[in-house]
Formats: sequence, C-alpha cells, structure tokens
Amino acid sequence: MRLLGLAYRQGGILEDYTGYTWVGLLGMEDPVREGVQHAIQVAQRAGIQVKMITGDYRLTAEHIACSIDLMEEGDPTLEGGEIAGLTDEQLQEQVKKTAVFSRIRPQDKFRIVRALQANGGIAAMIGDGVNDAPALKRADIGVVVGTATDVAKETADLILLDNNFRTIVAAVEEGRTIFQNIRKVVAYTLSNSFAEVLTIFVAMMLRWPAPLAVAQILWIHLICDGPSDIVLGFEPKEKGIMDEPPKPKDSPILTHLGMSLIAVISVVSSIFALLIFGYYFAIHGDAVEGQSLVFASLATNSMVYIFAYRSMRQPLWKMVPLRENKWLVWTVLAGLATVLIAFLIPGLRKVLGIVPLTLTQWGLIAGIALLLLAIVEIAKLIANRYHSQD
Repeated sequence: MRLLGLAYRQGGILEDYTGYTWVGLLGMEDPVREGVQHAIQVAQRAGIQVKMITGDYRLTAEHIACSIDLMEEGDPTLEGGEIAGLTDEQLQEQVKKTAVFSRIRPQDKFRIVRALQANGGIAAMIGDGVNDAPALKRADIGVVVGTATDVAKETADLILLDNNFRTIVAAVEEGRTIFQNIRKVVAYTLSNSFAEVLTIFVAMMLRWPAPLAVAQILWIHLICDGPSDIVLGFEPKEKGIMDEPPKPKDSPILTHLGMSLIAVISVVSSIFALLIFGYYFAIHGDAVEGQSLVFASLATNSMVYIFAYRSMRQPLWKMVPLRENKWLVWTVLAGLATVLIAFLIPGLRKVLGIVPLTLTQWGLIAGIALLLLAIVEIAKLIANRYHSQD
C-alpha cells in the first residue's frame, strides 16, 4: 500500500511548508490479480514449488505472499544481502524451505535458479526486465510477460501475451493432458499392431496360410481405426491430473501399464484369431472364410476396446463422460460401418479377399470384442495395483 498525504492552502510561497490544512491520506495498492491464489494452490497440489523473487521491501513481499497462500506467518524469507553471504551449498539448502526472496539483485536471481537446478529441480523463471535476462537464460524454461523488455523477450523461451500467472498453470495442465493422451494412443496403436503380428507369426510357425492379407491389414489401420487413433489423442483431461507429482524428464512413453495392456491384448486377440482361423482352415479346409472372420474380428475388437483406453487408470464407469469427446463415438461408429461395408459391397469383398459372414458368425465376433473389452478392464485393474503411473 502506497500512501500519499494530502493538504492544501490558499496561495503562498511554494517553499513555505506552513499554513496547510490537512485533508487526509490517499492509499494506492496494486491488487493481486484475480485467480492467482487458486492457481498457486493448483500448482502446489501438482507438486510445483512456486517462489516469489522480488526487489520489493521484505514486509511488502511477505504480506503479498501471505495473501495468496504462498507462505504463512513466520515462514523464513531471504533478502539479497543475506543471499550474498551464503555459499552455493548453503543457498541450495535455503531454497528448499524458502518461498519468498526480497530485495533481490540480478546476480541473486541467477544464483537462486542455479541452486534450484542443483537440487534436481526443473526451474521455470518468469520475469520482464533487463535484469532478469541472466536468470531467464539460466532457467530450463524462461518465461516473460508481453510487456517485457526486448532483451528479456529475446532471452526467454515463452512469452505470455495475457501477463497472467494462471496461464502458466493452465499450460502445465494442458501439457500433462497431451502427454497422457500420447501414451494412450501409442499403447492403443501398438496393441492393435502386435495382435496382428503375433497372429501372422504363429500361423507361419504352424505352416498355415496367412490369417490376414496385406489389403485387409491396410483396411483395418487406414480405414477402420485410423480416424479413431487420431481422435483418441484429443481426449479431454481426466480428473485429478493436477494432483499427480511432476514426471521426470526421462519418463517413458510406454509405462508398465501400457506394456501390460499391449501384452494382454496382443496375446488374447491373437489366440481368438488363431482359434477361429484354425477351425475353419483345419476342419473346413477354407482359408478364405477363416481370413474373413479374423479380419472382421480384429477390426471390430479395436473399435470396441478403444473405450477402455480413454483412461489408463480409471474403469469405464468412472471415466470422463463420452459426451466430452463426441468425435470418438462418431469415428468408432464410422469404423464399425467400414467393417460392414467391406462385406456388403461385392467389389470390396473381391479386393480384400473376403466372403460374406452369417449372423451367427457376426454374433461370435461381437462376443469376442466385448469379452476382450472386459479383459482389458481387468488387466488395467490388476496393473494399476502393482504399478503406479510412472
């Protein structure tokens, strides 16, 4: 709070400070932007340590920090003069328990960022002035506001056009959602691919004809589940995504859960496919009919168990409502339609090398797809008990 004293008098010499009538005090305050307190709380729940580094007076910095829940009364703070008297090792210990730094000089900012990195942290520095440039350069992510100086902008990695701290937290949330969706898509795509690879490989070992033709594989991946692969990558954020700790920089795309699901789906899908193909080939001596059933089964399976991949940790009934990703529903329906179209149009049947199926055979395919969906849900439940989302 900045205070101005107001008084007046009628005429007189400017240098004469007597004879004034007192009016009062005028207080001016630069208020904390709305939503910052909530953004800091969300960041702290997400395992992000927020620290205030300012050139302001110590009591001013502490007052602001307390008002936004960045610190509590009695928590330690550091001034630039105190930092100057600390060695790098001592500063590394102090930054672990200190959230507010006041009367800070440019070299102090640089040392604080370096100390955070030395403790194994990923440091994002937010600034706007020329004196912030060294720290912005040193930080893993240099962020400046839109009104920052040209020097700061040239040094930074990211420019906030709205000058709002909430945007940083929103960006972290969006980044986590994108990374999570990449994991889903990779695990889903590999599940489909390895199921086909395993089926063909085992058939070759048994000296059977190929259960899938090249044209059928292309139809499954490009026509049936291709659009669904893309739409799955736009799955909305899951609840609790900002309650998880930050992931290491070397965190793998494929988690233990993802690899477990790939193994389960690949093995179970290929077992069903080989049983179907083996029955029609060995008993009926008809490889084409067996190929037709395997083609329809693998294509339908991927269109059904994709719903289990909408969340790698939540069961179907606890996931984000499907209305939040309507495009996934439409692409799945379109994918199932392309499976039926392949069997209904004689020209396509000839190109793909398939024959029409009976209602009983379609019922078998639907039953396998639903059973596989249940198996995926059970595998998720078991895997999540033994492996965290690393």
